[in-house]
Amino acid sequence: MIPALLSLALVAGAPAPLTPEALRDHYAGVRSLTADVVQVKQGKYWARPLESRIRLQYTPGRVVWETLAPIPSTVVVGDAGMTVTGSDGRPRDAGPVSSDPRFAAVMRFIRALFAVDLPAIERDFALSYAPGLLVATPRPGSNVQLFREIRLQFDAALELTTVDLETATERTHLSFSRVERAR
Repeated sequence: MIPALLSLALVAGAPAPLTPEALRDHYAGVRSLTADVVQVKQGKYWARPLESRIRLQYTPGRVVWETLAPIPSTVVVGDAGMTVTGSDGRPRDAGPVSSDPRFAAVMRFIRALFAVDLPAIERDFALSYAPGLLVATPRPGSNVQLFREIRLQFDAALELTTVDLETATERTHLSFSRVERAR
């Protein structure tokens, strides 16, 4: 009896098979998604890691990334591009970066990531799957060479739990909690 219960417990906690079809089925028709996010950034030139508390809001046409602490700010990525509002409530000009094709590729990736739009992600990244894990590496010649690798971890119910973004000099770890989706 005990071995059977242990086997059942191990199977119940094992990550679900992660396939493009499983992700599409799980995230299809999502009209909105909200989550609390803890972001920890570490870098080659940083004195110490920086931890931020964030509230994420996603709808198919818009991603709102509201940093609550340590310094409040809001980034909105939408059809018209990106806007940044500082802690003083005043918008910041993205300047020439907004017309950079690499910036456009990163914005496309962010929107595709939260939509779990795998074909859009695959324009710039090669995807590989493992139990509970999706790894995206830039395709040669793509405009997202800024990233070395992006790792998305999913729980047994296929909910996104963490995202790790790695560049040549920085690593960002995002932990998601209180995720709420509406269909």
